[in-house]
Amino acid sequence: MNTIDSVTLIVAIVLAGLGLALGFGRTLKFFTKGIFGFILSVFVCVSFGGMIAGIPAVAELISGLNAELGQAWSFLETIHFATVIYYVLLFLAVQLVRILIVKVIAGLFSAEVLPVRIINRVLGAALMVAAVLLLLLLVFAIVAVFGTTQGAIDFVEKIDGTFLGTLYANNPIKFIA
Repeated sequence: MNTIDSVTLIVAIVLAGLGLALGFGRTLKFFTKGIFGFILSVFVCVSFGGMIAGIPAVAELISGLNAELGQAWSFLETIHFATVIYYVLLFLAVQLVRILIVKVIAGLFSAEVLPVRIINRVLGAALMVAAVLLLLLLVFAIVAVFGTTQGAIDFVEKIDGTFLGTLYANNPIKFIA
């Protein structure tokens, strides 16, 4: 174990302690509000938007609207304005569902019964570590996009042979094919 692994372990323990202190509900609210909530919604739209648009009924609706908009103004068909409208509506729907789910789950874990408080704290610790790990994987995916630059090469060399190096090498999040 080298210095980078030691620091990684200490940070994970501190984050778990913070999650333990805050509990699941507060940790969930923290990671789903503001910029984190926006990023989460964009990630869900990018991940599942194409799959939803591939459903025959949705695909027909988008292409039909695209054709109608093209008749009104050909530029709108050229830029696939109906697809833009689809993704904006999908984003708004994901935002609404995200807010509702977070409110319900946070409410469930705010009960002051001992078993619920224990579960709340343990899940808070796990969520805090998992959320920061996901953010780390997103940062690693961004670094991988710039993998041929000297800064990225130096970074990868520094973490090679560490736990972070293993995470970087086996990152499931990829922005480029």
